[in-house]
Amino acid sequence: MKAPIPNTKTSSIVLLIYLILVSCQFNQSVNKDVTTGAYSRENGIGCDDVVIEINGNTEKRNEFVYGEKVKLTFNNISGLTNVKNKTYPGLSMYIVKNEKDTVLSNPELLNNLDKGIDISPLQLYTYFIATAPKRNNETYKVHVNIWDKKGDGKFSYELPFTLKESELFDIKNNGIECSSVYLQNETLKRPIFDKNISLENSYMLTLDDIKGLKSINGKVFPVFSIDLIDNNGNKILSRPNVLSDFEAISVNPEDSKTKLYTTFSLSNVEINNPYKLIAKVKDKNSSKEIEITAELIIN
Repeated sequence: MKAPIPNTKTSSIVLLIYLILVSCQFNQSVNKDVTTGAYSRENGIGCDDVVIEINGNTEKRNEFVYGEKVKLTFNNISGLTNVKNKTYPGLSMYIVKNEKDTVLSNPELLNNLDKGIDISPLQLYTYFIATAPKRNNETYKVHVNIWDKKGDGKFSYELPFTLKESELFDIKNNGIECSSVYLQNETLKRPIFDKNISLENSYMLTLDDIKGLKSINGKVFPVFSIDLIDNNGNKILSRPNVLSDFEAISVNPEDSKTKLYTTFSLSNVEINNPYKLIAKVKDKNSSKEIEITAELIIN
């Protein structure tokens, strides 16, 4: 009995398909960081590592304080098509809330590099400020994509993260809430994350998305006060109502949220640390209020 003659045409097709599949798998690589939950996929474009910097410091965390600057650096990008000693990468960044709502969209961050890049090794970076709305334990994910404008290579990176309030503040709610409170150095345009402030700079205290004020005919009537008290109990700053020039604030009756802020400076102040900052928002039409306190050190 003769052995069956193999169908060489069919075998060649099967072998060709197998080789194509193997080749595609070799060009793809998936990595996951168990510490941060970051996930990356290399599909023709490689990246040696991704560095997370928070306020200029390299860290391995994915819980950010409201207002922190988060920088993502992609080191030694490889696999881009080389055209006359130049490469043409694309870079995008999106932030998605609760897996469905896009809160930040930057579809192309390298529009100014249409003439190509002649840098090797190539490093790309992008950053965002963690100021997305924080209510009801929302979760966020930043998506970064790098692609080859002269080829088919792609690289994708995802970093899940959450937001938390600054530990600088103690907040007591009595019918009024806000999504976030932050103190910013207005002179240097930097958020404050610790107790230390300076006499040379001015500051802004901001309360975002205040909710709970009673709305009457589309208006709310808040009283916003701020005091700064030194270690001996002396008030070196006292403003009973920052909003005294406004009769009321107009809002959408269906979404009674208000943003309040005030600025202050501390020139010609005799240092007597520590200081207690007290900010209150009261409702003229009810007994509701919110109190924010913080201990500050003047350097």
